[in-house]
Amino acid sequence: LDQQSLMNHHNITAKEEGENIKRQQRNHNIIQKSETKHKGRESLDPSKKKGTSLICKNMAEHDTLTATSTNAARRLSFSSTGQSNGRDNALEGHGSSVGEAIFNVTNGIVGAGAIGLGGAIASSGGLISVFFIIVFAVMNKLSLDIIITLTVQTEGAKGSYEQLGWIAYGFAGKAAVLLSKSLYSFGCLVAYIIVIRDNFGSGTRNLIFGGDTHSPPSEFDAWSLSTGEQHISALELFLEHDGFLTFVLSATIILPLCLLRDMTPLARFSVVSVLSMVAIVLIVIGIYVMNPGGDTREAGGTIFEKWFEVRSGLLESLGTFVFAFVSQNTAHLAYESLDPAVRSVKSWKLISLCAVSISAMVSLSVGVCVYMTFWEHTESDIFQIYPSSNAIDAAKILLCITMMLTFPLPFFTTREMIILVLSGNGRSGEEMSVDEETPDLKISLLAEEFGSGEEAITETDPFGEEADVIVVESQKSWLLPGEERQLSLPFHVLLTILLWATTTVLAIVAPSLGDVLDLVGCASGAVIALILPALFSLKLTGYSHLAAFILTIGGVVGVIGTFFSVKKLVTDLETP
Repeated sequence: LDQQSLMNHHNITAKEEGENIKRQQRNHNIIQKSETKHKGRESLDPSKKKGTSLICKNMAEHDTLTATSTNAARRLSFSSTGQSNGRDNALEGHGSSVGEAIFNVTNGIVGAGAIGLGGAIASSGGLISVFFIIVFAVMNKLSLDIIITLTVQTEGAKGSYEQLGWIAYGFAGKAAVLLSKSLYSFGCLVAYIIVIRDNFGSGTRNLIFGGDTHSPPSEFDAWSLSTGEQHISALELFLEHDGFLTFVLSATIILPLCLLRDMTPLARFSVVSVLSMVAIVLIVIGIYVMNPGGDTREAGGTIFEKWFEVRSGLLESLGTFVFAFVSQNTAHLAYESLDPAVRSVKSWKLISLCAVSISAMVSLSVGVCVYMTFWEHTESDIFQIYPSSNAIDAAKILLCITMMLTFPLPFFTTREMIILVLSGNGRSGEEMSVDEETPDLKISLLAEEFGSGEEAITETDPFGEEADVIVVESQKSWLLPGEERQLSLPFHVLLTILLWATTTVLAIVAPSLGDVLDLVGCASGAVIALILPALFSLKLTGYSHLAAFILTIGGVVGVIGTFFSVKKLVTDLETP
C-alpha cells in the first residue's frame, strides 16, 4: 500500500509539474501582453504612468516566483496524499525514522530538568513529588498529541505551532506562541550551559589529577619550566577556571552543532545523549545501593517526614516538574523531520508515548535515587553534593555531554522565532485575493502559503480596468528561496553566532540551576506545554473535558508557580 501510495504521489506530481509549465507559459504571455498594453497607454498619456499596475521588477523575479510556485504545488500535491504538508527535503525522501525520532524527542525532553528533580523533591516532599512528576508526564504526552493532531488536521496550519495559533486566535495566538517558545527555549539554553559550567571542569580535573577541588596554582607554578610540570600545571589551571573552560567547550563543540539547519543530522548524536543519561541513572542507582565508604547515604528523618510530608517549597518547585517534560518547542521540528513514508499522527502518538515514557523513567530514577541518598539536603544540581569519586566524576562528564548534544534542539527553535519576527512573518497569516479573470495565476499565491515571502494583490489601472497580473514583491534577500524560517548562509552564520554568544555569556554569570528551572518552567513552560494547546483545542475542535483539565492545571502552575518562583529568585539574589 505504501509503494502504491508513493507511485500515485509521483504520478500526481509529474502531472502537476506539466500543468505548471503550461501555467508558467501562459503567465509569461499575460505579462508580455500587459506590458505592451501599458506601454501603449503610457505613450498616449505619460502623466498616467505612475498609476499603471506594476508587473514585476524584472523577468528574473518572475522566474523566481514561478519556480517557487512549482515547488509549492509539489508540496500541495504531496499533502493531498495525507502524508504531510511537507518540506523540500521530505520530498527528496530524506528524514528520520520512527526510532530516530523517538531518540530526538527523548533527547529534547531529558536534560537539565531531570537533574534538578532531586532538589525539587527535597523541597516539596517525597510522594507528592512523585505524583506530580507522573501527572505532568502524562499531561505533556497528551499535549504533544493535541498540537500535532491539530496542526495536521487544520487547513492552513503549515506544520507550524505559530500558524496554528494564528488560525485559532489571530495575531494574539501567534504572538503568544512566538513569545512563549522563545522564552522557554532561551531558558533551556541558559540552563544547559549552567550544568556544563558547574560539572565539566571539576569532573575532568578530579579524574586527571585526583582529589578535591583546590585553589588554582600561581602563574609562576602554572608556567614553570620544570620537566613535566609545565603541561600538567597549565592544564590544571585551565580546568580550574570554569567560566573560561565553559566558553571554550561551547565554542568548539556546541557552536558547530548549532550551525546546522535542522534536526535530521542530530539523530546519531541523540542516541549518544540518551545512552549517557541511562549511564548516569545507573551510576546514581549504583552509588545508592553500594553506599561507597559507608557514609554517602544520609539517615534522614522519619518515614512520614521522608515520604508523606508536604513541604513549603511545593508551589515554587512546580516549575521544575513541568520543565522536566516540556518539548512542545521542538515538537514540530521533530515531526517535520520524519521521513514522509512514516509521517502521520498515528506514528507521532507512538513516538510521543515512547519518548515521554523513557524520559519519565529516567527522570524518576535520577530524582528519587538522589533524594533517597541525601533526603532533605538534596540540591538542584545533584552532583555538587556527592563526594568526589571516579563514578561521580564520570557521571558529571556524561551529563555535560548530554547537555552539549541537547543544546541545539531548543537553539533551533529560538533562532527560528527570531527569524519569523525579523522577517515580519509573525504578523499575519491572511491570504490575498486574485483577479477572477486570471485563475491560472492563483497558483502563485501558493508561494506565500508555503513561506516564500512574496505578497500579492490585485490592482486597478487608471483606465478603470482590472490589471492582468498580480503585483509581486520580490523575496527578502536574507531568506533562502522558498523559505520563511531559514536565512541565507551569511545571515544564518551571523545570527547563530550572536545567539550562541549571548546565551553562553549569560549562563556563565547566571545564578543557581534551581532558580532558572523553577522560573522558566512556570513562566513559559506551563504556557507552551499546557495552556496554549488546551486553548487551541477548545477553539478549533470545541469543548472537551481533557482540554479544560489541562487548561486549569496549566493556569494554576503558570500563575501561582511563577509568583513563588520569582519570590525565591529574589530571595536567593539578596542572600550573600
